[in-house]
Formats: sequence, structure tokens, C-alpha cells
Amino acid sequence: MKLPIVETPLQVRFADIDQLGHVSNNVYLQYFDMGRLTFFQAIEDGPIPYTVVVRIEMDLLREIKMTDVVTLKTWCSHVGTKSMRMEQHLFANGECAAQGHLVLAGFDMDKRQSTALPSHWQPSNLIDNTDD
Repeated sequence: MKLPIVETPLQVRFADIDQLGHVSNNVYLQYFDMGRLTFFQAIEDGPIPYTVVVRIEMDLLREIKMTDVVTLKTWCSHVGTKSMRMEQHLFANGECAAQGHLVLAGFDMDKRQSTALPSHWQPSNLIDNTDD
């Protein structure tokens, strides 16, 4: 199975706008969360395995306004045994407004500690999207 690049259309909400008239920087992270959920829904048939964010990095490149058409592309660039790296690019009217990456670790809810990612996500079962 090759992990897809998942595109998520986003609706800018009035509450997303700050006093400068553009989307507040903390909302960009909320958009990234929505894209991550859409990504996992695209690759899983059943319940989504638990993961926790252990690192997140984001570069803001341009402002997003209320009337902009906003989309987010999300993909997995690396999968290890216990963690995975995801890339996300946020677009406003076709121009990249933000880009970021995050590292997720598998999480065991009962033991409250990190655990291996699901076996069907393991590198031997996937084709890396790094060059896409």
C-alpha cells in the first residue's frame, strides 16, 4: 500500500480571523489537525490507531484572509517502527501559505506510553512518498 497525499478543503470561519483581519497563527495548527484526521480516515478502514504528536514545526509564509480558498495537503514522508513523520502544506488561493512537519509516535492508551505503530504502517509494507 502506498500512503496517499490527501487534500483537505478547509472553510475559513469568522472565529479564525484575528484583529489584523487574517487567520490567526494558532488556527493554522488547527487546520493541520483537520488534515491529519482526514489523512488517517483515508488510510484506515476501521478505528484510527492512537498516536501522539511529539514534535511539530511550522513556517508561516503568507497570510490567509476570510475570502481565500484554502486547501491542505498532508502526506507521510517517513515511517519508522514507533514513529512517523508527516508533511503538511497549506494553500490559500493556490499559493503556499504555510508548511510544516510533525512527528507522531504510536501510543498505548492502557499503559499511557509509546508503542509500535500498526504493522500495516511499517516501512516494509509501505512505499515512501518522499519523492512525490
